[in-house]
Amino acid sequence: MATMNPLERKARNSFIKGIVVAGLIGIIGIAILVIQLMNMRADEKERLASLTTIYVLNQDVQSGKTITADMLVAKEIEGTVIPANAVNNINDFYYQDQNGNNVTRTITGELIVTIDGQSYAITENNGAYYADTNNDGNAEQINIYNAEGAVMVAKVSLAKNTILTVETVAKSNEIVEDSTREQEYNVLVLPADVETEDTVDVRLRMPDGTDYIVVSKKTITILDEAGIPSLDTVSLKLNEDEILMMSNAIVEAYQIPGSMLYVTRYVEPGLQAEATTTYVPNSDVQNLIYSNPNIVNEAKTELNNRYNQNADNRNNINDTLGTLDQDDRNSAVESGTNDEITAGQDARQRYLDSLSE
Repeated sequence: MATMNPLERKARNSFIKGIVVAGLIGIIGIAILVIQLMNMRADEKERLASLTTIYVLNQDVQSGKTITADMLVAKEIEGTVIPANAVNNINDFYYQDQNGNNVTRTITGELIVTIDGQSYAITENNGAYYADTNNDGNAEQINIYNAEGAVMVAKVSLAKNTILTVETVAKSNEIVEDSTREQEYNVLVLPADVETEDTVDVRLRMPDGTDYIVVSKKTITILDEAGIPSLDTVSLKLNEDEILMMSNAIVEAYQIPGSMLYVTRYVEPGLQAEATTTYVPNSDVQNLIYSNPNIVNEAKTELNNRYNQNADNRNNINDTLGTLDQDDRNSAVESGTNDEITAGQDARQRYLDSLSE
């Protein structure tokens, strides 16, 4: 075997050292890549674990309008980038406590009861629920149940792609009772720009300027005539006592020249409370309500309270009815009211015409 000269030996040693160093660098590089990959997998696992389902609107929704399932898109987003008060479980939204307060679940799984805009944490112990609603350090037991018949409504107007939060939606308890019927009317004076699903009160204005709320906070439906919204025909979902109230008010509006049954809209129906009704029907209708088996005791009690609190309203209407023979005194008011009704219908026609342009 030939003997290597010093230069060859040095070159071979350098080559071997290069291979070893390159191998070490490669091993270190692979180790770093493995660690990074493991970290990436851990981060991805943590990210996936933090994904939370939220609900986003796929269309604009006005204040007070019902939010139905077809208006929502469920999305999974990292919990760190969504509001802590996001509605992430629609089913939970329909739960409430024994006093009708909303009970919701946060993205971290905590139960929250909202009372007068203030949120309180709910703790669970052996199937019982407790909350310190008095902020005195003493949690009291509360009952939680499914609010059957409740629907979700927008508290304020919401734009498309808005994430639903517990502050932007509310529960509407328009419970459908056994006596609830959809009643159609064509004697109401409508605002020029009223639309289907607007929230309204029906009021009776007397010729002396007094004004009474007949039914309150109802969702109105504008009837179509050959595909065109009607000028004056609408429908309302009313309970038996409300149907009788409306019938009585219609008859008295016919009897009293210068009176007018009209509709007023809520500005922010999702935020505004239901108005207290102030119209009191005549004694015949009251007797009918008291003897009607289709009207629940709560409604009869409410009517009795309404009469006691607003007896002067009924007396005022009776006094007006007693002056019906004074045609000359009322003719000016009657003529003015007819002009107002005509003007309102003309304004509504112009509004409807503008929609088709």
